[in-house]
Amino acid sequence: MTQNHRQKSWIRDYQAATGTTYLNARRRQLNWPTLAEVMDEHEMLGNFGIGVFNSPRLAIKQRRAELAVERENLRRDEGLVAETALWLRDNITPIKTPTIGSYGLKHLIERATDVYLPNGVLIASAFIVGYPFRYDQPNVRFGMSRRDLNKLR
Repeated sequence: MTQNHRQKSWIRDYQAATGTTYLNARRRQLNWPTLAEVMDEHEMLGNFGIGVFNSPRLAIKQRRAELAVERENLRRDEGLVAETALWLRDNITPIKTPTIGSYGLKHLIERATDVYLPNGVLIASAFIVGYPFRYDQPNVRFGMSRRDLNKLR
């Protein structure tokens, strides 16, 4: 049994948000997926976000090439992804309903930490932590506590 009440609270919030058991929520928090695993699961995830910029105007080969470049850029930011994931876990509680967009969230976190974040880094970090999500290309909506987000404003 954990003595860290903040960790226990996060586990309970994650449990409620995802509908999983306490044990599975605890395992999820202790055993985060790696960036490579997240990128394998979300094949369109790159540094830009989901997909590539202005994709309807690009030919399929161009889209694939740009996505490969964006994914490589995201891989290079692995340290920033890990730092952001820890910051998210420590500062924002998960909720069940995905309501906050990644792009607006990115700006809130940039103001709070004084560190520039590409949209894809934030999305990958939130996937690693395990927030409930819904695609909203090129952004993603996440289930995050409005109360915690308002503290950042």
